[in-house]
Amino acid sequence: MLSQYELKKKLQSVVLKLSKAKLNLPPIDNYPNVVEAVDFETGVELLDEKDPIKILRRPQNKDYRIASIDSSSRYLRDASINMVLVGAASYSNVKGKKLGPYNVLTPFLGISTYKDILVNFQNEAGIRIKNFVNEYFGEDYKIDDMADELRVESENLMLKETINSHDLVVLDGPLYPTPLELSTINLSNSSRYSHQKAYAKLVEDRISLLKDNIIGVVKRLENSYKLGKIEAISRILNKDVKGQKDPDILKLIDLKLCKDKPYCLVGPIKLTFSSQIISNAPDRYVYYLIVKNLVGMTSFFRIESIRIDALENYTPYIISRISERLIPTYIELADNLSKRVSSSLFILAYEIASRYLSIIHDD
Repeated sequence: MLSQYELKKKLQSVVLKLSKAKLNLPPIDNYPNVVEAVDFETGVELLDEKDPIKILRRPQNKDYRIASIDSSSRYLRDASINMVLVGAASYSNVKGKKLGPYNVLTPFLGISTYKDILVNFQNEAGIRIKNFVNEYFGEDYKIDDMADELRVESENLMLKETINSHDLVVLDGPLYPTPLELSTINLSNSSRYSHQKAYAKLVEDRISLLKDNIIGVVKRLENSYKLGKIEAISRILNKDVKGQKDPDILKLIDLKLCKDKPYCLVGPIKLTFSSQIISNAPDRYVYYLIVKNLVGMTSFFRIESIRIDALENYTPYIISRISERLIPTYIELADNLSKRVSSSLFILAYEIASRYLSIIHDD
C-alpha cells in the first residue's frame, strides 16, 4: 500500500537518477507503434447455426457479489528514455473500490532506455526496469510492448485480490490476450523476442487464474475480424462478409435479425487459440452483444468465458445495468477508476520529470 507522498518520493528519486545517467546519450526511437495489435485465433466456430440470436433472461440471484477489473497506461517520454505509468482498479458491489498502486501494490512505472543506465538501478517495489522474464527494458524495447506487459501484470495482481471473495469477476477486456506475436510467429528482433517471452509468461499466469466465475467483456472491436471467419454468418446474412470487421458485420446482423430488440446476443461462438509458446490456452466461449437505445445509439461487445454454461449463467448479470453511454456499468466503473489512477500518476510524474528531463511535446 503506497501513499501519494511515498509515490512522489519514489518518482523523484528515479527521475533524478535518470537525468544524471542519461547525459550525452543518443536519442532512441520512442514513438508508439502506429498499427495496433490484432487478436489472432486459429479457430472460430458458431455453435448454433439454426438459432444464432438469443433472448436475454433476467438474473436469478440479485445478491451476487460482483467485482470488475481494468487497467490504464500513460506515456511519458524524452529523447532517450521511455516511461509508462500504469494505474489499475477494481470495483466491487460489496467491498467498494481498490486502486493499484495505492491499495494494491501493482507495477506503476516501467522504464526503458539504454542498458548502461538501467544497470545502475536496483529493483524497487512497483518500478520495472526488467520484464517478467528478468530481461532489461533496453533502448530497442517498444513502449507499447512495455505498456502491454505492465497492464496485464497489474490486472493479474488485482484478479488475485478479488477472485476468491466474489461470485463473479468481470475483466474489462479479453480473458487473456491473443495477439499474433503469441501465436507461431518467430520474432528476429531481440527486444521483440524478449517481449514475446515475457508476455507469454504473463498470459500463462492469467490462464492459471481463470475460473468459471471470471468473465471478459471486450468493448474495442474495431480491430477484430472474428465473425468474418465464420462461413455460417455469411449464409445467415446471405452476404459474403469474409474479411470484414466485427462491428460492420454486427450492424448487418442487427438490421436483419435483431430489428427492434434493445438487447441482442449473437452466438454462442467458440474461439480456439493455438500457440507453440503457450500450450495451455483454453478455448473461449463468447457472445457478441448488441445494445441499442431509443434514440438509435448502438454499442457492440464481446463477452467471454472458459465454459459455455458459465457464459449462459453470468451474461445476464453483466448487462443487467447499462450506462448512458451504452456500456455495462461494471466495466465502465472499473475503466473510469483505472483512468483516474493513471492520470493522477501522470500528473505527479510530469510535475517532477519536467524539471529534469526534456519531455516530448506530444506527452
